[in-house]
Amino acid sequence: MAMTITSCNKKDCNGDLDGLWQLTQWRDKDNTVKATKEDMIFYAFQLQMASFRKQNGEDYFMRSSLKVSPEQILIYNPVDYLGNGHDEIKPMSILSCVGVPEDGILWVQVLNGSTMELKTNNGEVLVFRKY
Repeated sequence: MAMTITSCNKKDCNGDLDGLWQLTQWRDKDNTVKATKEDMIFYAFQLQMASFRKQNGEDYFMRSSLKVSPEQILIYNPVDYLGNGHDEIKPMSILSCVGVPEDGILWVQVLNGSTMELKTNNGEVLVFRKY
């Protein structure tokens, strides 16, 4: 019992956003499909961190910081782990291959326990399923 009381107190804090999401469709402002679920793009959210993985052909993985409000997800400071406890902050453009715009702003259109739809300031739409 004493262990339970003193254990880590970090709990999910982002509601329906927390967890693993698979991109099912990414469309540009002209409604042209840029990626589908076959492209194997995944987002994961927990606490104030986000991670992005692409597993189609290349194995891409990147982490970043995260701020969440009911209307918006802000992605910033993508980092690459260098080892020995050191990270290197990368430019936002490194996340473009997984649909994150350079300004890091994703507007929440739909978010529930199974579906997420995000829109960027340049009109791209990203649709996800909870994985």
